[in-house]
Amino acid sequence: MERAECNRNCWISAAIAGVVVLLFTAGIGDLHWLAGLFLGVVTFVLFGALMVWLVCHERPELFEEGAGLTGTDWQRAAVDRQPETLLVGGSLGPEPFTSEAQMPIVAGAMPAEPLVEHRPEPKPAAAAKVAPGADDLKRIKGIGPKISDWLNAQGVTRYDQIAAWDPATVDDFAQRLGRMGGRIEADDWVGQAKLLAAGGETGHSRRVDKGEVG
Repeated sequence: MERAECNRNCWISAAIAGVVVLLFTAGIGDLHWLAGLFLGVVTFVLFGALMVWLVCHERPELFEEGAGLTGTDWQRAAVDRQPETLLVGGSLGPEPFTSEAQMPIVAGAMPAEPLVEHRPEPKPAAAAKVAPGADDLKRIKGIGPKISDWLNAQGVTRYDQIAAWDPATVDDFAQRLGRMGGRIEADDWVGQAKLLAAGGETGHSRRVDKGEVG
């Protein structure tokens, strides 16, 4: 259907609707004929404009049979109908990234080598400084560098010393350590020290030996 013919038919239908409203309101109803005429004109304008927009407004057929158009073809046809200011490359999807598009190769020239980010290799963990004849108390879970230094200052430098602690000694060191004193029993320093003093090892001591724990 041609658009001009479609518009004409829509306005004819709107005129009929306006006459019906005029007759209903003025001839049959109780309103004055001027009020009926006003309502008829309003109906004619609104109904006609609505019909033209709904029926005659040009829209692309999404699923037109026999046209052989793909989804991309329909997008291109829709873009062609828009003003030039709306022709944005993003409407048809981003172009695939290619190294040739970003870095043209000149005849006789070799392509530049790709930039590789050089990150400094992690430095190996520094070996724990242990006084000669002393054990590394940090191999006991719950004893960090500060507590290890504090124990050394108290004269505790070997596993067998901690392994020999009795409950009274544990309570004494717990009180002297303050809020960290609860870790003596929570982490079982005495049990770990006995195992390490006998030449055994724990999961924590293995991690310390590998440098995974400072």
